[in-house]
Amino acid sequence: MRSDQIRKRALAGARERGLKLLARVLDGASEAQIERRFGSAPMQRALFAAMARAFDPDAAGGFEGRVGYELSRPATGGQPLAWTIDVSAGRATVHRGLAPGAKLTLRLELADFMRVAAGTLDPVVPVLQGRASVLGDFGLAARLPQMFGAARPRAGGA
Repeated sequence: MRSDQIRKRALAGARERGLKLLARVLDGASEAQIERRFGSAPMQRALFAAMARAFDPDAAGGFEGRVGYELSRPATGGQPLAWTIDVSAGRATVHRGLAPGAKLTLRLELADFMRVAAGTLDPVVPVLQGRASVLGDFGLAARLPQMFGAARPRAGGA
């Protein structure tokens, strides 16, 4: 086995263990608890930096451009959090704030974002329940979990 394959397997294993830990932290937590735990600037920076590091260019299908995230915090009344992931030349970088020209902008509650990332909530549920909106390329939206290393929704993850 080549060293790059070994590295990919090790990273995938570490990511899977991290997502399982995240799911346990979120289990039973209220929206307000999630917003307090994951809404700070350092935690947000760490989360989005991890997404950028987890970027899989093979899953991107040649996509290059910006993806914006606006995360509301209704349970605590905090200001929305905004981030942009810029994909270019097979790499992803993250920037605070919404950058103009995003090919996709997702607006959802921080608690739903965290649960989707952990695989405990199907990403379609918040949209269907009116807690999230998708502006732009819906095909791209469907590929985001694979592009950025989110867990697949677990059975019963409503």
